[in-house]
Amino acid sequence: MKKLVFLSLIFFFTISLLVTVSLADEQTKFVGSKNSNKYHFPDCKWAQKINPKNLVTFTSVEEAKKAGYIPCKVCKPPEK
Repeated sequence: MKKLVFLSLIFFFTISLLVTVSLADEQTKFVGSKNSNKYHFPDCKWAQKINPKNLVTFTSVEEAKKAGYIPCKVCKPPEK
């Protein structure tokens, strides 16, 4: 019984996390820092190090490029 409850909790937590991530992805596709000229996928190791107060978000490559950002060479977001 305890195993079933535990597995149910894990299942619901995973589903809620996936829904949250997918909703965030609809709005924010790429991130950058005010102190840099690179844009990243949000899960890039370098994007994870951006201080929240310096975080800039983009909904498209065009938006990031228009703001003067270039793609990260680590996570390799699209250039077009």
